Amino acid sequence: MISENITEEVAQTDIAEAILHNIDRPIKHRTGVSLFHVLTAASILGSIALFARGNKLAAIFVGLWPPTFQALKSASQVRK
Repeated sequence: MISENITEEVAQTDIAEAILHNIDRPIKHRTGVSLFHVLTAASILGSIALFARGNKLAAIFVGLWPPTFQALKSASQVRK
């Protein structure tokens, strides 16, 4: 029972990693820059713009996204 659950969780993790890798690979191949790095930079710039316009709560919310995008980048790198 426990080994079946662990096997299922590992399979789901492998599928998620493959999906993220398949999203990132074509963009990185065409542009030379990872999609996740672009999203990170865009969210930082968006946060600064929101803050400058006086929408501080939205700026904080958007400013919390970069670590998520970097974690997704890390997860997209398929284990060898």
